[in-house]
Amino acid sequence: MSALGEIINARNIKQGQLAVELKISKSAVSQQVKYGIRNIATARKYAGVIGCNPLLLLD
Repeated sequence: MSALGEIINARNIKQGQLAVELKISKSAVSQQVKYGIRNIATARKYAGVIGCNPLLLLD
């Protein structure tokens, strides 16, 4: 599992909820959870919603 997956599981955040807040599709979130985030700009977007350091989300 990716770093994103571990963090959202630990914080009990649903992928659908995250998708709504990011204004993207649930499948896009699912792919990030499955394959990980490798782009700092994407990590910053997710971190802004989740409330964590974007560097923790990079795989």
